Amino acid sequence: MYSVVLTEEAQADRLEIMDWYEAILSKLAQEFYEEVSQKVESIIVKYPKIAKVAYKNARKLSLIRFPYNLIYTIDETKKEIRILAIVHDKRDPKVWRNRI
Repeated sequence: MYSVVLTEEAQADRLEIMDWYEAILSKLAQEFYEEVSQKVESIIVKYPKIAKVAYKNARKLSLIRFPYNLIYTIDETKKEIRILAIVHDKRDPKVWRNRI
């Protein structure tokens, strides 16, 4: 089983997105949080290689309800998944590529 590390940058991404949804409708922020958590716990941890490699060794997995992607790497020796970014579908990939 893999452990999951949410980097500081990914934590900041999540908070920024949640704040934006909170301003629209508070339950959206909670639903966003729940979908991210569900993707990580139910899919990425169990099937880490399910997402295609998007850049170098980073993988990109799309959320279903929200137009965001989870960008992560896998460290097989440590059995660790590092969530590097949570980014909008339309955002310039340079935003997360420099985090690798």
